[in-house]
Amino acid sequence: MEEFAGFLKDFAEGSIPQEEYWQRWRNVWDASSHITEYFDGDLVARDSLLSEIFAQYQDSQSSFMSTTEQEKLSSLPKELDIFRGGQQANISGWSWTLDRDSAQEYALSGAKDGRPLLVSAFGISSSAILAYLMDGESNELIVDPLTVTIETAEHAEIFFERL
Repeated sequence: MEEFAGFLKDFAEGSIPQEEYWQRWRNVWDASSHITEYFDGDLVARDSLLSEIFAQYQDSQSSFMSTTEQEKLSSLPKELDIFRGGQQANISGWSWTLDRDSAQEYALSGAKDGRPLLVSAFGISSSAILAYLMDGESNELIVDPLTVTIETAEHAEIFFERL
């Protein structure tokens, strides 16, 4: 979490040059597997700060991804089905996947409360995807959790399944 803390300090000071911003944020994102822990479970603080971070330098945000990742993001259909595994305390989050099995596996292996939960969101607009990250066998979609809410269910189907 040292990388994350250092980034946050520099972010708050406004000292990260635009040409370094997205690559540095990507390095921090890749190194910080459980960002929520940094916020002691305060999801409002987490979501507010991450929203601010992803709102910076919109014109160069694509440099957060590799060229291949950018191409994958561009090739996604207009509407897609996404999945997230976790537990009650962290089911609202930024990391999603197109692979239901990967989300289910993550839920089963990571639910510290012993009550794994899977979210399936069908018909989500691809414009809600901030980034498509390729990580070996499993790909990660970064989605602002405020775009997958009960209100979103008016335009998509969202299901919660206890595993």
